[in-house]
Amino acid sequence: MLKQGMREAWEQMKEMRDREEAANQRAGFLEQGFGAAWMEGAHTDILVKPGNGPPIPAHKAILAARSEVFHHMLCSDECKAAPAGGCVSLPELAHDELSLFLAFLYTGTLDAAASATATSASERRLHALLVAADKYDVPFLGRACEARLAAAMDPANALRTLEVADRVSSGGALKERAMGTVVEHAEQVVFSEEYHDFAVRNAGLCVEITRALLAKAAGAKKA
Repeated sequence: MLKQGMREAWEQMKEMRDREEAANQRAGFLEQGFGAAWMEGAHTDILVKPGNGPPIPAHKAILAARSEVFHHMLCSDECKAAPAGGCVSLPELAHDELSLFLAFLYTGTLDAAASATATSASERRLHALLVAADKYDVPFLGRACEARLAAAMDPANALRTLEVADRVSSGGALKERAMGTVVEHAEQVVFSEEYHDFAVRNAGLCVEITRALLAKAAGAKKA
C-alpha cells in the first residue's frame, strides 16, 4: 500500500514537472511584455510591502489578473480590505521572497534563486513561495514550487518539506512524497536532532509517521 502510494505520488510529481516545462515555454512569450514591465518598473501604480526591507513597485492590473485574492483586494469597490494609499502588505514574505513572488506573477517562471538544491536560503524561499501561492490563490506557482521541492527531496530536507506541505491545500502529493522519504529513511530521520523539534511542533504528523512505519513493518512481515 505504501509503495503504491509513493509510486502514485512520484507520478504526480513527474506530471507537475512536465507541466512546469510546458508552462515555462509559454512564459517565454509573456515575458517579452510583462517581464519587461517588471524589470523596468514602468507605470507602476501600487507598492507591495514585505515583512522587511523596502516596498516593491508593481501594477494592480497584473496582480489582479494573476490572483483572485488580489483581484478582490484591488478591484472590488465593496471590499473593505482594499488597500489605502496605493499600498498592500504581505508581511509573511521577506523582501527577497516577495521579489521572487512578484517576478513569477509577471513572467510565470521561477528564478534560479528559488532552487531547493542550492542552499538552505533557497529552500526557505521555495517554502515561503509555496505557502504564499496557497494563501493568494496562485496554483501555477504552487505547482512549480512543489515540482522543485519534490525533485530535491532527500532525508536531510524531508521533514521541513513535510511540515510545509501539510500547511497548504494543494500539497497532498508533495506531502506523500515527503512522508515516503521519511519512512524509507526512518532511522536516519527519526533519530536526528531535527526530529525532536519537529515532533514538538507537529504531533499530528508524528502520528501519521508512526502509522506509516507500522504499516511498512506489517507489510514486510506478510512478505
